[in-house]
Amino acid sequence: MRTFIAIPIPDITKDHLEHAQQAAAELCRKGRYVPKENYHVTLHFLGEISPQEVEDVVQAMMETARSNRPFPLHLEGLGFFPRGKEGVLWAGVETNVALQRLFRHLQTNLGKQGFPREKRGLRPHITLGREVEPYRNFADVQKKVQLEREEISVNEIILMESVRKGAKLMYQPLFVQPLKDKSFSKK
Repeated sequence: MRTFIAIPIPDITKDHLEHAQQAAAELCRKGRYVPKENYHVTLHFLGEISPQEVEDVVQAMMETARSNRPFPLHLEGLGFFPRGKEGVLWAGVETNVALQRLFRHLQTNLGKQGFPREKRGLRPHITLGREVEPYRNFADVQKKVQLEREEISVNEIILMESVRKGAKLMYQPLFVQPLKDKSFSKK
């Protein structure tokens, strides 16, 4: 099974991202655009794992959640990972101290379970399209499509499985781990 650990995006934010995606698509010749139900922030791409390894991933997620509380993130405009004339269109997500801490703890706890570290490090973003080719250039798309600096509340992390149903790629949650509740206190 092909898996990754992600931060989910609330539906209202998905609606705003879809609107920005559609506006960007009008400025592009072509692209394979991500359906809004697949929007997420990837924390760690695991790739192919066996069903037996799921329990190890769950253990790492539980350990990570024990030392991380909910926190806010903010969207930061559109960006692009170029690959020649085409590239990946994405919505930026700020990298704050709480996100870096969550990522670092997840890397450590996955390492304890025998999983390799994320090779590229933390590059928080929400993929909106692949093989996107703008009519003019990517700077033109960024200038013309504004994305509000919207807040996303990070309350949980999710182990997702990529499943192909016909031509459609879908992400199915395998395990949801809430972060440590702020109101929790030991007596």
